[in-house]
Amino acid sequence: MRIIIILIALVILLVAVSWFKPAYCTDAVPDSLIKNYLEEFRPQKTGEKTYNSPEFYGASQTPPLPVQKETQPVANIKPPESNAPTVTELEPFGYSLFNVPSELSAAPEIADAADYILGPGDNIVIYLWGKVEKEYNLTVDRQGKLFIPKVGEIVVWGLTLADFEAAVNRKFSSIYSDFKSSVSLGKIRSIRIYLTGEVKRPGAYTVSSLTTLFNALYLAGGPNLRGSMRNIQLIRKNEIVTTLDLYQFLLKGDSKSDIRLSSGDAIFIPVTGPRVRISGAVKRPAIYEILGNETVSSLLGLAGGTAADAYLDRIMLERFSPEDEKEVIDVNLNGNSGKPVNDIALADGDRVAVFSLYDMKRNVIYIDGLVKHPGEFERTDSTTIRDLLKLGELQPKNVYYDRANLFRRYPDRREEVIPVNLNQILSGQGNFLLQDMDSLHVYSIDEVKRRKYVYIDGEVKKPGEYLLYDNMNLADLVFLAGDLKKNAYQLGFEIARTDSLGRVRLEYIDLSKTKMEAVLLLEDDRVFVRQIPDWFLHRSVVIEGEVQFPGQYALLSRTETLYDLFSRAGGFTERAFPKGIIFQRESISRDLVRKNLPEMVQNSQPLHADSAGQFKKVEIVNLNLESMNRVIIDVDRIIDSKGSRGNVTLQNGDRIYVPQIPSGISVMGAVGANGTIKYESGKKVEYYVKRAGSFTRQANKKETRLIKADGRVFAGNGTLRRKVEIGDAIVVPSDIKQERDWLKTISSAVSIVGGILTSVFIIDKL
Repeated sequence: MRIIIILIALVILLVAVSWFKPAYCTDAVPDSLIKNYLEEFRPQKTGEKTYNSPEFYGASQTPPLPVQKETQPVANIKPPESNAPTVTELEPFGYSLFNVPSELSAAPEIADAADYILGPGDNIVIYLWGKVEKEYNLTVDRQGKLFIPKVGEIVVWGLTLADFEAAVNRKFSSIYSDFKSSVSLGKIRSIRIYLTGEVKRPGAYTVSSLTTLFNALYLAGGPNLRGSMRNIQLIRKNEIVTTLDLYQFLLKGDSKSDIRLSSGDAIFIPVTGPRVRISGAVKRPAIYEILGNETVSSLLGLAGGTAADAYLDRIMLERFSPEDEKEVIDVNLNGNSGKPVNDIALADGDRVAVFSLYDMKRNVIYIDGLVKHPGEFERTDSTTIRDLLKLGELQPKNVYYDRANLFRRYPDRREEVIPVNLNQILSGQGNFLLQDMDSLHVYSIDEVKRRKYVYIDGEVKKPGEYLLYDNMNLADLVFLAGDLKKNAYQLGFEIARTDSLGRVRLEYIDLSKTKMEAVLLLEDDRVFVRQIPDWFLHRSVVIEGEVQFPGQYALLSRTETLYDLFSRAGGFTERAFPKGIIFQRESISRDLVRKNLPEMVQNSQPLHADSAGQFKKVEIVNLNLESMNRVIIDVDRIIDSKGSRGNVTLQNGDRIYVPQIPSGISVMGAVGANGTIKYESGKKVEYYVKRAGSFTRQANKKETRLIKADGRVFAGNGTLRRKVEIGDAIVVPSDIKQERDWLKTISSAVSIVGGILTSVFIIDKL
């Protein structure tokens, strides 16, 4: 009865859930909207039927998200106006390669590929025929294993299809005889890849494991107009595996970089590199990306070469100078013209125009250089240089008016350079008529005249090199250098002046008699500003530990001593241990480095030859420069004489530490127990060694060291009998024992003795 009641309640619950489930009514949806949805999701007809197996997702993979297609705005790239022959609209080369539907660019799922690397999710079909006929349809599990009935598990992850087929044949041969087999791929596993950077449709893609780098680029629509075509990077495990240059594929058909992808690969397309334009009589005018080492001739190669009517004697190169001024350069690539070939390296933004022989104009003149409108202009029988300057319009500044060059070409290919004084031309003097193909070049002052400099060193804020201006004086130079420092000697400067023969003479400027404004500077003058003699500013030392007033102290003079510092610090406290004062001076190690001491010690290390004959340095002296900073002082002598004997003059940066009264005598090294032993007056070193457990077997007793509190060290014979004072430390080093092969030694000795006896016997028989 209870079971029946439960069943009735369950039925009522299910009916209630179905009753209250929300229903979707399509009456309120317009017919036009429904029609649009049906049209959008209607299956597309294709002429080829393909088998789509269900997707396999590994443990670390997630089902793919739908990729949203982004509409990429196409930039309207137009070259600026130029006198060169141009195409109406030049387009960046190679981007049309990816103007194909993305659904046509997926990697084909082939049934067999001998070099295919197997992995989790791959579907493998095995056929056996002969005495045994079987068919296995198997899938590689997440651990990369494949289970075959009667054969067992086989680890296939990382094997090629050909290696797996050979392994399967060996396995089946141990079970069956007189059979044949074949292995083929069924469903291919899926992998997740990422496309980032300047790509038309960036994002994550789930694709077939047969997908290659080219396939992935097709799926994502390739680089956008900002993306590079020559530096596409495949990143695997945070390392760049390969770099793809699509120009190699487009121009030469080279697809060596089209490698198969793995799960987790990232394809990064950076921003395009430098670009140049080429137009005119070439086979493929376009905008090309360059790698940075191309010249005009190599750009012609990218453009497919020149046309049959190309005029190579004058290829026009337009670019902007470092001063943001437009300049035109004539490039001659005709090796048979009798004139030198000047193949020029390209830069970002360059425009190259190749003229046609049919377009070479007559009655034209040219102007370039420091003008606003460089290029070619029409010549009449009355055109003069002044007319050409008006057409080109000189720049408002930096023009060198004393000379411009007029290059005149004659029919027999001779060229003449005619100097032109622009000042005279503009004033109406020296004007003359121009001939066909005349070219006028206007120079800038920087091109013609060298810049003049002066120098200032010493006690100024910004010492260095400065431009020499007209009527520049010493006060101007000091002002440009940021004015004098506080420690500068302002009563006189020194100037090193070089004459036209390169001879140097020194001039001392007495500023108490001569003002700086009255000293005019010449080219290459070098001004030296010296420091005030015995300049003294904010030199300080630090005293720490057991003094009444520890801290940082400013030195009052260059002759202030350690005893004076003790007095200023209020003297020692009751807990102070003056004998153990540690005095450190950092300038010592710096001075040793300036004297090249570390290198000298390193070069003095002995050499040792190993069994292979290679020489190596044996480090006998381990130089620690920081340990050299301590200065050994006799504090008792300084205090007892009130600073008259053994005193030390302080320097900037000195550090003094006054320790507390030590607890005892420290014993360390090759003794029974390292530690600190209570001090007892009058006891010697051997007493404290015995208290520390005496010497061990490895102890080198003769080299026992007694280190005094003031830093002095006693070693060698007699050290064990020296008296120990409070604050001292005892160090017992270990003995270095060399292991010997006694068997080899005895054998060598027997051989030597035997040889000697044999020699004696032979001599005796003579």
